[in-house]
Amino acid sequence: DHTTKRHWKVVRRDKVPKGVKILPAVWAMKRKRRIATREVYKWKARLNVGGHKQEYGVHYWETYSPVVRWTTIRLCLILALLSGWSTRQLDFVQAYPQAKVSTDNVFIDIPQGVEFQGDRKIHCLHVLQNIYGGKDAGRTWSIHMDKGLRELGFKRSAVDECLYYRGRTLFLVYVDDGILIDPDPANIEQAMKDLASRFDIEDEGDIDD
Repeated sequence: DHTTKRHWKVVRRDKVPKGVKILPAVWAMKRKRRIATREVYKWKARLNVGGHKQEYGVHYWETYSPVVRWTTIRLCLILALLSGWSTRQLDFVQAYPQAKVSTDNVFIDIPQGVEFQGDRKIHCLHVLQNIYGGKDAGRTWSIHMDKGLRELGFKRSAVDECLYYRGRTLFLVYVDDGILIDPDPANIEQAMKDLASRFDIEDEGDIDD
């Protein structure tokens, strides 16, 4: 999937700019379980940049990335529950790679387990999209998401950087997960369509589901 979406391209190691490190490629394995039954319903293998080897000023600069406050989540969900408002959960699918990489100087080794027609000692990967593991990966995604939401007419709350609103629609964002809240379910449907036109998202249904 990373290959078909052009998250990187294969280059020769001798073409890497002088002084730029080729970073390790690190696999992160995860099993997702259902809360009620603890049943494993998804196995995930995520390829990460070895951010522990990144250098400030070469591979990244700033790293700050906001997340919605739990007090904001609780307040909005309480208001939705008491008022009978509609809710919708969504997930940004492979969120970080939806943004361009923040610098052109990210190169990684050919990942272990990946079939590759070539010589790992001669070739490496030039990272084109923002992938997980980088020190500024969360910030890069957050900036990309904020720009996209503003283009869709959402405004950022002055109280919480990860609470957005458009008309009566509230949108809470926690990294790559989101919750839409609105008194009118038609507004939520429209918001989902608009978000799907700008981002790759997955509908996870009402919070009660």
